[in-house]
Amino acid sequence: MNGLFTPRAAHVPAARHQYVFDAAAEPALVVEPGATIVIETLDCFSNRLGAGAPTLRDENDILDYIGGRYNPVNAPIFVEGAEPGDRLAVDIVDIALGRRERYAVTHVAHDWAAGFGGAAFADAAAPVLTIAEIEGESVHLRIGGTTRICRAQPMIGTIGTAPAGRALSSLLYGAGHGGNLDCPHVRPGATMLLPVNVLGGLLSLGDVHALMGEGELTGTALETSADVTVRIRLERHPDRPLPAPRISDGEGLGVLGCVSRTSLEDNVAAAMHDLVMLLRDEIGIASAEALQLVNLFGRIVVNQAVGSGAERWLSVLARMSWADLELFAPQAAAMRP
Repeated sequence: MNGLFTPRAAHVPAARHQYVFDAAAEPALVVEPGATIVIETLDCFSNRLGAGAPTLRDENDILDYIGGRYNPVNAPIFVEGAEPGDRLAVDIVDIALGRRERYAVTHVAHDWAAGFGGAAFADAAAPVLTIAEIEGESVHLRIGGTTRICRAQPMIGTIGTAPAGRALSSLLYGAGHGGNLDCPHVRPGATMLLPVNVLGGLLSLGDVHALMGEGELTGTALETSADVTVRIRLERHPDRPLPAPRISDGEGLGVLGCVSRTSLEDNVAAAMHDLVMLLRDEIGIASAEALQLVNLFGRIVVNQAVGSGAERWLSVLARMSWADLELFAPQAAAMRP
């Protein structure tokens, strides 16, 4: 032996899942900061929508078939020492796709298609179920009678901590806890920064995608099961609570605009404001300069543009590249992951 010992990562089995972010939920694991954990996930249909599924015309048909609930996440992980006002830094180490079943699936119901393009469009386009075999990092995707092999782009659709108040559905998102963000940058190599609202933080995640276009226009991506490896660190900032989830990777850093049930414009404004505040408060750039940098170099990713009225998901990511930021603020290099 070489004298080095790497402890085996702790596991949360797929059987330990729930459909809420809930401060009262029993933790699946209690870990120290710095722990590496493998979380076994189911797809958003709880791995019940496969090749043998009948024609499912609308959302009620789908819910009846899969057991009445969407979007399982793991029973939460309690991080020792985490207190309200702190932050969990979740390093996404790896996403191994197709671990429960070797396929990824997306379904467009008639009512979802009608909401997108009207009744005539829905009659021509839906319902449709697409199933793609997964082989390692490849997806065998059949569309229009033709199968092509595509490189998978694994991402975590839902990740968050428990809210301090009532339990919230894992289908929802919010600036105070994260949730169903469907941000394509939540991928291996990225670090998610999430607010701690209750003792232990209570981290849950799920809803892994093998592929998703920005906006997730139909409401589902190419959904799959996965083994997600994360490392959880604890950051203490009792004097500066995190206003919204943040994400950083080798390319840049950003803030999620994810105020639940508001407009796309409001979420863009919220994310851009929080990005300016990040530059000011965490990097030390004066307010006027921070505003100009975001104005000139900021980029917006529309994570979700799904639904209408009260039933809508309209989250965004406001983002800046390290190259642009460090050109004017070299001290920002200290924040690189």
